[in-house]
Amino acid sequence: MESQEALSKLKQKLMRKAKNRGFNVTEEDISDEIDDAINFVNNRRDFTPTSDCLYEKKFESNIVNLALSAIAKYGAEGENSHSENGIGRSYENGGSYPDSLIMKIPPVVRTPNI
Repeated sequence: MESQEALSKLKQKLMRKAKNRGFNVTEEDISDEIDDAINFVNNRRDFTPTSDCLYEKKFESNIVNLALSAIAKYGAEGENSHSENGIGRSYENGGSYPDSLIMKIPPVVRTPNI
């Protein structure tokens, strides 16, 4: 139950940040982006979630920031830059998550058994 409460708090925090920035998102968007960000962090960290622990707690803020950056890029997925009506935007890369956020999550690399 504790992991579901933590997940709910992440979603509430993301919803609050998204609304404060003027993003029009649904609860489904929030759930999808949090799930994607958790999966990204878990894969990068080689972390296997359990029913008691869905992610490493120390990466909660990273998860929210990754999800928020993905929401901010809605409509510009896959683009490095975008210009419309005289307004130009540029992004660190074409993916949903900027390299500057990715680099804050140190990868865990397992050495193969020889």
